[in-house]
Amino acid sequence: MAGILTSIIKQLERQERVIERALSALRDVEGTVAPASITSATRKGGMTPEGRKRLSAALRKRWAAKRAAQGAPPATPKQSAPRKGGMTEDGRRRLAEAMKRRWAIKRAGSAVKKTVRKKRATKKAA
Repeated sequence: MAGILTSIIKQLERQERVIERALSALRDVEGTVAPASITSATRKGGMTPEGRKRLSAALRKRWAAKRAAQGAPPATPKQSAPRKGGMTEDGRRRLAEAMKRRWAIKRAGSAVKKTVRKKRATKKAA
């Protein structure tokens, strides 16, 4: 097993030397070549900020031309609508009282269920 692995390693090393010689010959023919890591830097994450600005400007220009062709007025920045009135103090108080009544009823119903469960549990234990 070890003999097979060493022969494979030797073959790969020979191939590596042949490839290195071929690469150096190609570099000599072409002249000075920068390493691949410098020449082909890839960008991850999509568009550059400058590209995004150019694209958005082109889209604004395109839509403005389309609106002008349709005869629509130019778009104005949207303004937020005025806030509507909230709940009055009286309404808030009534809502709070109603919620307290609802929760009181729920707690009372829950207490009845618990006493029924306790009675059943004591009957089964006896």
